Amino acid sequence: MPLVSTERFEAERYATVTLDRPEKLNAFNDELLDDLFSALDALAKDDAVSSVIIRGSGGNFSAGYDVVSGYASASAYADWRNLQEKIDLWERIWKYPKPLIAAVEGHCLGGATMLVACCDLVVVSETANIGWPSIPLGGGLLSTVSLWHIGMRKAKELSYIAGNGMTGVEATQLGWANQAVPAEETTEAAATLARRVGRTPLDLLYLKKNALNRVFDRQGFTEALRAGAEWDSISHTAESIDAVKAQMAELGLKGAIRHFSGD
Repeated sequence: MPLVSTERFEAERYATVTLDRPEKLNAFNDELLDDLFSALDALAKDDAVSSVIIRGSGGNFSAGYDVVSGYASASAYADWRNLQEKIDLWERIWKYPKPLIAAVEGHCLGGATMLVACCDLVVVSETANIGWPSIPLGGGLLSTVSLWHIGMRKAKELSYIAGNGMTGVEATQLGWANQAVPAEETTEAAATLARRVGRTPLDLLYLKKNALNRVFDRQGFTEALRAGAEWDSISHTAESIDAVKAQMAELGLKGAIRHFSGD
C-alpha cells in the first residue's frame, strides 16, 4: 500500500501530496521517500498543476528519518555516501520545477526540516514543533541549511542545544515559514496560497523560481546543503559519539533524551 497519496485540484491549478505513515509520525523510510518522489515526478509533468502542497497525515508533518533503520554506516566513507544520497533527495526538492508549498502542523523533526527548508513556501500551525535531534549524534546536517532562513544566531542555538526547536509562531517570525495559522486552518491556508500562485502563468513560475534559486545558489545554498553531510559523517567518528551511545545503552532512549535536555 502506498505511503503517499495525491489529490489534484485542477480547476484551481494545484495538487496535494500527503505523507501517509501516521503510526510512525510519517517518518521517512525508503518506501515513503520512493513514493513521495514518484508522486512529485508525475505532477512535475502535469501542466494542469502549477504548484504542489506537501503535508503529513494524522496531525503531524514528519518525525524525519526513521531511526529504526539506522543512521551512521560502518565506515566514514560509507556514512558520507549514505548521507549524500539523502542530500540528493533534498536537492531534488530544491530544484523541483514548480513551487512546492509545505503545510506543517504537529511535529516536524530532524530530517523533515531539510525537506521544508528546500520548499518554496511554508505554512505552519502556530503550535507546530519544529525540532532538532534530542540526542547529539551529528555535526551540522540540519542547521547549515536552516541558517539561510533563520540567521546564524538562531541556527547556532538550535545546533548547540540538544532537543532544541521552534514553535510555528517563532519559525514565522524568524523567516523559516511564510505564515503561522491555527492548527485546524493549516491545510486550507496552504491551499489558499496555492490558488493565488496558480493565477500566475506556469511558464512564468518556472522562470521566477529558477531566477530566485540561482541567486541563492550563487550565495552558496546548495553547497551548504552538501557540506552538512560532510560535517555529519566526520562527527560520527568523534570519540564522544561512543560515550553518547554508551549513555543510550545504559539509560535507554528516553533516559538519554532526559539527560541531554536537563530534565
